[in-house]
Amino acid sequence: METAKGKAQEENLSNRIDSFEKYTYPHARLLAELATRLARRFGLTPQDTHAVSEAALLHDVGLLAMTPAYHARPGLLNYEERMDLWRHAVIGEQQMAKREATRHAQLLVRWHHEWWCGLGYPDMLAFEDIPIGARLLRAVELYCALIGDRPYRAAMSAEQALETLKAAAGIECDPYVVKALVALLEDLRAQATAPPALTADPAAVSPPLDSSAEPSTVEAAPPANESTASEPQAAAAEVVGEAAAAAPDEIALPEPSSETPAPPAALNDEWPAAAPAQLEAREEPITERSPVEWLLTGGRWRELKDEQAAKWSGWRSSSYNRKSLLGFEASVLRQVEFRSVAIPFFGWTRLDLYLKAWGKAILANDPRHWAATVARAMLDAPAVLGEDQIARLLEDVYVPGVRLANPELRRWFSESDAWWMDNLRRNIESLEDESCRAQAMVTGMMTGDYALSFTDETRELRRPLTTVFWRLAGRALAGPSSYAASHCANLPAESFIRQARADLLYLSLPTAHTTPGGAEARSEWREVWVRAEALTEASDLDRLTTAPQSKHAYLAMIDRLLRAAAHLRTWAIGYQEIGLASVAEITELIQEHRPVRATYSKDLTEVSGGLRNYIIVADRAAS
Repeated sequence: METAKGKAQEENLSNRIDSFEKYTYPHARLLAELATRLARRFGLTPQDTHAVSEAALLHDVGLLAMTPAYHARPGLLNYEERMDLWRHAVIGEQQMAKREATRHAQLLVRWHHEWWCGLGYPDMLAFEDIPIGARLLRAVELYCALIGDRPYRAAMSAEQALETLKAAAGIECDPYVVKALVALLEDLRAQATAPPALTADPAAVSPPLDSSAEPSTVEAAPPANESTASEPQAAAAEVVGEAAAAAPDEIALPEPSSETPAPPAALNDEWPAAAPAQLEAREEPITERSPVEWLLTGGRWRELKDEQAAKWSGWRSSSYNRKSLLGFEASVLRQVEFRSVAIPFFGWTRLDLYLKAWGKAILANDPRHWAATVARAMLDAPAVLGEDQIARLLEDVYVPGVRLANPELRRWFSESDAWWMDNLRRNIESLEDESCRAQAMVTGMMTGDYALSFTDETRELRRPLTTVFWRLAGRALAGPSSYAASHCANLPAESFIRQARADLLYLSLPTAHTTPGGAEARSEWREVWVRAEALTEASDLDRLTTAPQSKHAYLAMIDRLLRAAAHLRTWAIGYQEIGLASVAEITELIQEHRPVRATYSKDLTEVSGGLRNYIIVADRAAS
């Protein structure tokens, strides 16, 4: 049970984080208030709501532990700085573990920068793979950041912030969450119309800090849930940057300011320019205030009468989420010595972002056409698509022809969207360069996923697909300017492994589950669109993406893959324990071929649809 002392310590630390990030108003507390109210509207349990509130208050504790000098600098970050910044979410998870926060709250801090479309960090989760609590935090934090001044831009007005939030639906944020947040802000504005008089008491804006509050240091501790087989009690430090030493053991925190920062005028159109002490002297009463002002000047202690929980119970969850954890994978592979790596199932992973930065040669493959196209776009494209190329791709995409070249698209899309996707696919073929075609295909897949993210309930938030394509094409995260050569293939996994000549095999074992959710649930439409035809057999996609359904057949399949990889020096075998075979059985099978050096784990079982993830590292026995 949370104590008043513990709450004061959390708010004290959140104030320091806000100060370090140059917020001129209580950003973290506002985020916590809105996220908590939204969680209640969604009907989350008290325990889950508390985890959302706890994570919201300390969401950037990892950034404070890192104290990067570039964070407060105006201007865009370079590639190395962006990759370094990704570490703050992982270090934040570690800091929350050190503070003995619930495992749920730890994971929400880790994932509060994940984007609905899969372009977030540190794990690049997408769609329902992102737990609902993290989806809430992403939307609310976006809004709370937009209404304040930042080192790289001025604050937006309330109206501008709302429009930007709505435009993020389907790309950065879950559309359903955005609609619910907009409705909550409107209800708060209505309730704030006739509030009690503003007080000059600073405690109304910032509660008094406990004298025994958080000490002046934060230690970057290793996570408590990743361990090696050789050292079961030791934690495997998960660091997503260049090296574990990048995060110092002890970081001095800035002292909390003795003055409560006044909210910026840009928070909303009606925010008074005067400081709280001056507001009491106003002769005329304030008849209307924004929800932000209301929450920060007393409304946060008054419970909002909310009778709409039943109305907002339609958020999407998934009974099974095959979460591919980019940050965890990169952390483990960083500890393995290799110059080249073979990846038989590339999927939607962005391991290339790290592998290229480390100067590794990449041999990528995927049996699915769409995933092989992703690999080609990520590894072979020398630069992002140019404006002339994008304009050429979007020429006449809204004009219907005599008939659809791929009528199968009607299975997923409306008539107008089917024509748009069909025409885009035709225009992509007009590009001469194969790597540019692959880039355009990936952007098209993301645009199609965007169209499928909206229901009748959220359709008013949707933007034209042409606008979205332009925006997504500009979101490409280019790697370093020079990196080792790579190769992409579209072969059966066993054939690819036999042909591969690399130091390391990174084999993320396919799932044996028959009802994938989240990002994997989009595989069928992507395959049909990329191939520009219907699947030739009813079982075609299943053959490409689904593993055998009995333990004996599943282990036999893995055994064949390992036999094909006998010539590769080191194996890193990724596995998610789903009940068909235990990690002990997978490990035993690997040991029949070679000794296991270490096993790393990442436990996600605290969240709905989460699994325990393993990476088993084995080396060829010395001759």
